[in-house]
Amino acid sequence: MKQRSLLVVVIVMTSLTLGCASGTRGDSASAPEDNVLLFPLPPVKPRIQYLTFVNGAAQVEPGKGAFADFVLGGDSNAKNRIDKPFGVAARDGVVYVCDTKALNITKLDFKKKEFSVFGNTGPGRVKKPINIIVDEKGFKFVADPIRNQVVVFDPVDKFVTAFEVPKPSRIVDVAMWKNEIFVLDNDETCQVVVLDRTTGKMLRKFGGPGREPGQFSAPNSICIGPKGFLYLSDTHAHRIQKMDRQGNSIWVVGEPGYHLGQFGRPRGLRVGPDGVVYVVDAATEIIQMFNSDGETLMYFGGPGNVPGAMFLPSQLAIDPTSIPYFKKYIHPDFKAEYLLFTANQYGPHLISVYAFGGFPDGYEFKESKVTTIPRIEADPSKDPMGVPTEPEEKK
Repeated sequence: MKQRSLLVVVIVMTSLTLGCASGTRGDSASAPEDNVLLFPLPPVKPRIQYLTFVNGAAQVEPGKGAFADFVLGGDSNAKNRIDKPFGVAARDGVVYVCDTKALNITKLDFKKKEFSVFGNTGPGRVKKPINIIVDEKGFKFVADPIRNQVVVFDPVDKFVTAFEVPKPSRIVDVAMWKNEIFVLDNDETCQVVVLDRTTGKMLRKFGGPGREPGQFSAPNSICIGPKGFLYLSDTHAHRIQKMDRQGNSIWVVGEPGYHLGQFGRPRGLRVGPDGVVYVVDAATEIIQMFNSDGETLMYFGGPGNVPGAMFLPSQLAIDPTSIPYFKKYIHPDFKAEYLLFTANQYGPHLISVYAFGGFPDGYEFKESKVTTIPRIEADPSKDPMGVPTEPEEKK
């Protein structure tokens, strides 16, 4: 009953965020003195601020030109931009993007102001990079369902090794806790395979096909929270699940639907350093937020082509260490605790950057300085949430 009451409050407060339209920003990144896009809208205390977007070198390297150069053909070199992102990771000012069309890992280095790619040649060549994580030492672990391996790169992006899991398998995501790698397999086995981080030796596996707690239907994403618990999204079961590292289910949340606490097509999920669980819904094109007990908190995003909106989102990355490199986009009175990097597979804003934090208690907002995402009218060629009805790319 407590969770249902909370859900009603959250629906009321967050519906304001998408329900009214004021001015929106153009396609270029905006400074803090311009209109600020917040979730939820004041007078409810905002917790998320949209900052900027990244499509390629134009937003990373000085002198590469504005976004208009991309659309108008001013920079026709496809190597300088992201093509079709899926997975994303970030650490210390560097954003790593799994490009499922260009078939490489795109590196957006805001610290050095450099754009580059790796994983496109030699034994470390990826065939379809889906998801990526970066450990505290800077090693990258890439889930590749075509190679059917976890491909490992070192801190300077050189290929190290590739870990396999017993067949049949289809590797779609990876998580890590100390010396254990948790590999998510969404083949008919629908399981989690645990490997030794150093040797790649299988330590154990758990899960299996089904709809009971501890089972999966079409598992899509896996991550580990700050206290060592596993979180998994299940696209066909329309739910998320919290488990211990031995595979015992702690709670299951979700059902088919388009309200908070329900899912149309749950995909990527990650957990913040504060324990907040973020779940990407590709159908509603929002990211829902839950506490560690599975209670609904709020959402941000929404369908559209304006900055801050989402277009078939797939995954997100959470990173507190990259804040200094995006400080110029953060409102001077907004205290950011960590950043959120969201991958959109289509649209004019492929990697969107948000900050989680808050304004001081009692902070007064100027209404003219706060903007919203316009509501999208119903389209008969789309589902009720305004999402294209073309089949989802199998993941």
